[in-house]
Amino acid sequence: MAGGGAGCAVRHEPAHHLESGADLRAGPHQQLGDRAHRRQRLRHRALRRHAGAPGARCRPRVQRRDVDEREAIRSMLCVPLRVGGTLLGVISAFSTRPAAFSAHHQRVLEAFAEQAGIAIHNAQLFEQSVRGARETRALLEAGRAVTASLDLERTVHVIMEQARTVLGVYSCGIMMRDEHGFLSSVASLDLPEEVVSSVRVREGEGITGVAVAEMRPMQSADLWNDPRHRYPELARAQGLRSLLAAPLRVGDRAIGAILVFRRDVHEFSPAEEELLLALADQAAIAVEHARLYERLEARVADRTRELDQQKRFVEVVLETLPLGVFVLDAELAIVRANRAGAGTLGEAPVGKSFLGLLPGALAAEVETFLRRAIASRHVETDEYEVAVGADVQVLRLTAAPLAGATAHVVLLVADVTRAKQVERQMLLTERLTTAGRLAAGVAHELNNPLATVAGCAEALSARLAESGLADRAELTDFRSYLTLIEEEAFRCKEITGSLLQFVREPGDRRTRTDLNVVVHKTIELLSHQSRFAGARFVTELAEDLPMAVVNEGQFRQVFLGVASNGLEAMDGRGRLTIRTRAIRDDIEVEFEDEGPGIPEEIVGRIFDPFFTTKPPGQGTGLGLAIAQGIVADHGGRIEVQSRAAKGSVFRVIVPVEQSPTINGATTIYDGPPTVRA
Repeated sequence: MAGGGAGCAVRHEPAHHLESGADLRAGPHQQLGDRAHRRQRLRHRALRRHAGAPGARCRPRVQRRDVDEREAIRSMLCVPLRVGGTLLGVISAFSTRPAAFSAHHQRVLEAFAEQAGIAIHNAQLFEQSVRGARETRALLEAGRAVTASLDLERTVHVIMEQARTVLGVYSCGIMMRDEHGFLSSVASLDLPEEVVSSVRVREGEGITGVAVAEMRPMQSADLWNDPRHRYPELARAQGLRSLLAAPLRVGDRAIGAILVFRRDVHEFSPAEEELLLALADQAAIAVEHARLYERLEARVADRTRELDQQKRFVEVVLETLPLGVFVLDAELAIVRANRAGAGTLGEAPVGKSFLGLLPGALAAEVETFLRRAIASRHVETDEYEVAVGADVQVLRLTAAPLAGATAHVVLLVADVTRAKQVERQMLLTERLTTAGRLAAGVAHELNNPLATVAGCAEALSARLAESGLADRAELTDFRSYLTLIEEEAFRCKEITGSLLQFVREPGDRRTRTDLNVVVHKTIELLSHQSRFAGARFVTELAEDLPMAVVNEGQFRQVFLGVASNGLEAMDGRGRLTIRTRAIRDDIEVEFEDEGPGIPEEIVGRIFDPFFTTKPPGQGTGLGLAIAQGIVADHGGRIEVQSRAAKGSVFRVIVPVEQSPTINGATTIYDGPPTVRA
């Protein structure tokens, strides 16, 4: 339109004002930059509906009349920019002629406003997306700096740089709180060192002190005229005009603050406050990590000193032990020996072969013993008789392989000749005295109440069967409990029987046993323990599993011990999978847990007597050692596979008794006493 122009103003929601985005008027004033409250100007009326001014000079609602008169503008048409129900701004048309706009002009401008509104809305969305990506990238960079390095100075510098970049500020700094409640500047991107070191405020005072005390962001839009600011002269000298401070929070306390500065008067938005607070949290983590690392270094230094003292103490103890101690390398050469060791074998020259100190026949046996210990990486103990003149000396050798890149073994040599003689005499005496007073008495006293318990359980079971109540679903658990009472009563009777066997030759009662049944009984016992209530038992039992000739009570003890260890490793939760299978002439019973696994450095020690990873008072360290002894006594073995964070697998392997067996099944036990197929 000749003699006219057009303009666009975008609505800013937080302050409820319009800001001219473009002005195509003829004349030198191309960007007005005018802002006004919506109740004070004609454009704000257009936010609710279109508006027109036939004679702009005589209408008091037109602002900047001097500009309009200078450019001879006589009429104006304003149309709101909308997207859906959202008001984005106003588009305006101007003319130097009065009453220049008709209804047709209004429709054309409204059509254009619809397209312009969509374009502006898309541009705003794109700007928000770019800003969000920039903020996310800044937080990621700050987080990466925190996790990638323990260098506090470098990490804090990265966080300050990210804060300056993403917030578009001039400078950034860090203040830390000391034990007296004062905040001191410790880092800055631009301020000189002498300026940084001079800034110190008390917590609760000033803008930064209040931010730390109240653990929330605080700001000042104009530091030069803000009475809360403690250093206005410093702000003027450095050209710092506005400030935003966010606390460095660790738990429920603040350890300092991060500050950003601008050179203009600026009111920071809530979004900017939240972003700086997120960066402050990253800085707080970095500072706390550095403090913890310093404490750790101090503790390591203390522990190192303690270890040195303990090393000297161990050396003193080693030399004063009445027990021969030898350290041998992979070739069985002596690396070290104490005084008692040299005295037992006559000499102990370092660098010479240990086998050279023994008679020929004994040397071959001891070499086999030591090689076996090194290969298995388990502690091995054996006793050997050595002829010394007309007497026979009994030496007990204990070989303990040392874990490490270089194979070494610690060999303990003890002269147990006298101890063996005393032991044999004591065994004879003890068996004679215990047989009459302990075994018979205890067995009699325990068998009577056990017989009563078992008899009552049998009577109740019979009464259930006779009354026809046994098939009722609500009594299923009751019937199984009675059976369990009977079995455990007879198991206790076996224990009393073992007291009577004390005076007889060692041995145990072994029968053809279905290990699938033993697995079910084991799960039944474990599922009734409250500490394993959150565990899930999964069984994958071979249907054609052969029978094994074992002592059922002892193997139930083995399975209970291995399964309990797996459940305890999972803190009573998680899944314990038990599998059975027949491989050639062996039966394997596998226990797989989902626990944290066993560290590689201690896998070889878990079967050692008295070795345990549990806290003091929560384990004897004998469970797996006893289980291994029982299985080995049956001609079997226990194998272990474990990886950190991948769980552990224990396999109990026993020989097959060649005969058909009872069918197995696959079932899942999900807490007591539910069983699902």
